Amino acid sequence: MLATSLFASLVLGLQPNPAGRIVIDGRFDDWASVPIALADPAGAPKAAVDFGEVRISHDDRFVHLLMDFGRTVNVQKLDGTVLLLLDCDGNRETGKSMRGLGGVDVIIELTPANAEFPGQAGEGVGLRSTTYQPDPQDTAARRLSPYDIGFTFAPTYASDRFEFRIRRGVELPQTAATFTRDRFTGKLLFRDRAGHARDETGAFSYELTPVNRSAKPKARDPLSRPGEAGLRIVSWNVNQGALLANSEPFGRVLAAVDPDVILLQELTDRNTAGQVEGVLNRWLPRDGPQQWDVVFGAGGGNLRCVIASRLELTPAKPVELVPHPMWREDHYLRAVGTIIEHAGKRLLVISVHLRARGRAGSREDLIRGLELETLRQAIRTAMLGENINGIIVAGDFNLVGSRRPLDLMTKWLDLENWSLEAAQAYQLDGLSNATWSDPDEPFVPGRLDYLLYSDATLTVLRSFVLDSRDLNPRWLDRHGLKLHDTASASDHLPLIADVKWVDAGL
Repeated sequence: MLATSLFASLVLGLQPNPAGRIVIDGRFDDWASVPIALADPAGAPKAAVDFGEVRISHDDRFVHLLMDFGRTVNVQKLDGTVLLLLDCDGNRETGKSMRGLGGVDVIIELTPANAEFPGQAGEGVGLRSTTYQPDPQDTAARRLSPYDIGFTFAPTYASDRFEFRIRRGVELPQTAATFTRDRFTGKLLFRDRAGHARDETGAFSYELTPVNRSAKPKARDPLSRPGEAGLRIVSWNVNQGALLANSEPFGRVLAAVDPDVILLQELTDRNTAGQVEGVLNRWLPRDGPQQWDVVFGAGGGNLRCVIASRLELTPAKPVELVPHPMWREDHYLRAVGTIIEHAGKRLLVISVHLRARGRAGSREDLIRGLELETLRQAIRTAMLGENINGIIVAGDFNLVGSRRPLDLMTKWLDLENWSLEAAQAYQLDGLSNATWSDPDEPFVPGRLDYLLYSDATLTVLRSFVLDSRDLNPRWLDRHGLKLHDTASASDHLPLIADVKWVDAGL
């Protein structure tokens, strides 16, 4: 609140918690032993945000913050702007004084004000330096981006708490380096759309240990499959058909992970099953005369979903073409389903791409929920008539609004003795579950892609999100990959899961 209490405005010098390992995944259990850096009392009852506790941790690479917003919100679609003011080097002589905090070097803006249409809603994340202000008329001047400081957060869907990550040792133009000294200070400010301060914390201070970048490379192949026999499934949004227009990086990645089943999203209505088969047969040729079996979604308008398999695919009529709940009769979901028969069992596999954008309670969020309610009904129909033994639903869920669409599939499937569980897939460094990023967009990396499975009949042996930049030269060379293959292929990263039947190896 603006009139902060003496307790809230104290500068707290916290000792680091080096034993803790913070993972940006929106789960928060790894914060249990991290002490409170700031406790701001409730005091903004009419504001869209009412700050509460702030916790801070760090390691050699990042500073992490867990922040309580006091409301269930989407931090990239706020009714106003949260400003995180940071004196990155703990030196009041650098930077500028702002809101009573001296030496502010960097300002991170959650939902920056809409510069083009003042007073209207903004979106995304912004980064500003107090000492570097490029000439807006100079098109060659460097513009700052939250990607410059490795900024990311979780969860991407609406919550009352969020965990944030900022990279240490970043040198922005004419700005103090981030978190290289032994201390930093900061504070939080919330402004409404009109620019009025509606809530503000006191200052907090945090002690840092020196950066130590000496890490031993892993000896185990990070792309290896588990020793147990299983199916490797890949789900990947291929960015408006880029798989076919720029197949080289896609092909190298798919060849490296060597999947049995591939679920694709965001092919276009100009693409065909034959084109997808051609790419797969080139990069992942299979022995014998039988080629990849591909089902190309007939619904979804200009964006289509695809399932490709080394195993024979069997039609599943209720999920082949699912009517859209909101549009005309000839409009269908961006989804396609089929049955994979293997080891005497039938696995229902669905590739799905939900409506994008919006925030909790928005029209887009409503549509996502309706889309999954409709798909859920189609799954139930298929389960009752197709003798299904297991379910995989994977794709781009676009959960940037509420969590409800995910809950519809994982908690409320409404099938006796059946539920779906979300595979907990992390990037290879184990520090984030983000599956999407695009520095040209106002949004920062986050988890948009999910793989759900029927945990009563299937188990996930291993799951991960592949960013080729996480691989060292040894493993890049071993798998025929280039450093930026995943980034140049799509704005989404491939999600990989190795699964097997609970009661027998696949």
